[in-house]
Amino acid sequence: MAEDSFLRRVVAIQFCVLVFLSYQQHSAAAEPDLRLQVRAAIKQLASPSRAARAKAEQVLTKLGPAILPLLPPPDLLESASVRVAIRHVRIRLEHNAAELSLRPSKVTLAGDLSIKQIVEEVQNQTGNVISTSQLSSVQLAKRNTVNLEDDTFWSAISDLESEDISAGFDKETGLLTLQPGTSIDPASVTAIDGSFRIIAAPFQPQGTFNDSNALISTQVRILCEPRLRPLFLRYETSDFQLSPDGDNRTLEPFNAGANIEVPLGNGGREATLALSFLLPKPHAENATFSGTVNLLIAASEQPISFRKLNRAKRVSRRRGGVTVTVNEVGFEGPTPKSHNARVRLQISYDLGAHAFESHQTWVFHNRVYLVDPNGKHHGPNGGFTTLHQGDGSVVIEYSFKDLPTDPANWDFVYVAPTLLTNVEIPITLRGIPIVNPNSVKE
Repeated sequence: MAEDSFLRRVVAIQFCVLVFLSYQQHSAAAEPDLRLQVRAAIKQLASPSRAARAKAEQVLTKLGPAILPLLPPPDLLESASVRVAIRHVRIRLEHNAAELSLRPSKVTLAGDLSIKQIVEEVQNQTGNVISTSQLSSVQLAKRNTVNLEDDTFWSAISDLESEDISAGFDKETGLLTLQPGTSIDPASVTAIDGSFRIIAAPFQPQGTFNDSNALISTQVRILCEPRLRPLFLRYETSDFQLSPDGDNRTLEPFNAGANIEVPLGNGGREATLALSFLLPKPHAENATFSGTVNLLIAASEQPISFRKLNRAKRVSRRRGGVTVTVNEVGFEGPTPKSHNARVRLQISYDLGAHAFESHQTWVFHNRVYLVDPNGKHHGPNGGFTTLHQGDGSVVIEYSFKDLPTDPANWDFVYVAPTLLTNVEIPITLRGIPIVNPNSVKE
């Protein structure tokens, strides 16, 4: 399970790299030219002319997120003004990359291919991890004729599904998993909106409310692309309505006026909303369901590195909309066979909204590790302690125990999404079946 979670986040980071590269309009052979442009612009940032400095910032910004790996760390720049300018450019480019990562990933693929080949190609093109561990070798070898041209990820997944294969998120690992059989009610109605798949189950009767009305309810599932990290779902029931077929009336939810917030936890890539309506007689067979929900999404996860743990105290790193500061570093031991270390961090987001303060638990699921001289990662096996929450920031102390050598010269890495953003998702689903309320047994 830990390996699956690690794999999912590694691929998410790889996708961000693909996002950066998508900005490049040149071949690999032209990369030295890009480096030369970056170096020339950085040199111009030190010009005594204000106009020249402003132009250099504009040049770097227009080059796009592809230059992010080429920007030097601030501590390697001698000029304070150049450091400030580079920081401003980096923030703008990281914000652009994070916003781009919210766009739906696309797939172009054609031919007679096996399920295994299709899955591998979809993963390569989108950065989304798809688990096939539950499929047999026979199912993986099954061939499909596909013709996808700049189609969304969820369209590609729909093409993969059949009578004996379906896709769904594993509740334990959070991985999108292809599994045998059908996991979706055939009578459900499905729609795709960019990076999201929306599935509404048939309306089920909950009993007769009175002689004129019956209470019916449905569950609507919203599935995000696996590379995205939704934090919580928010919606107002008054924003939804039901229009029974053949009826000019529009029905409001039974609990109209309620404000609902649903935290999604660590592995959550799927949100569910449940709504009930009073259906008047005569009962329609189908209906159109519409409304709007908001998802708070953490986008563009990036590793934030601190070189040499013993020099990291009071050092801050900023990526996009997040600032990570190492407040304290402590070393314990060594014991006869091991060393211990603790790192106290402050994580601050540019989101002065109640969303961050009400649902901070996701912060505790960000990946943290030390990197030894051999490149091996060591997680906080001693756990963590929350020392402060509020005002758009948290202070957390991580404990690393039984390290094989002195970690003073090891690197410390904190992996964080660089942008928290609300995504509004409009929902319109037509032809949702209504199970006959008269079938309910009294």
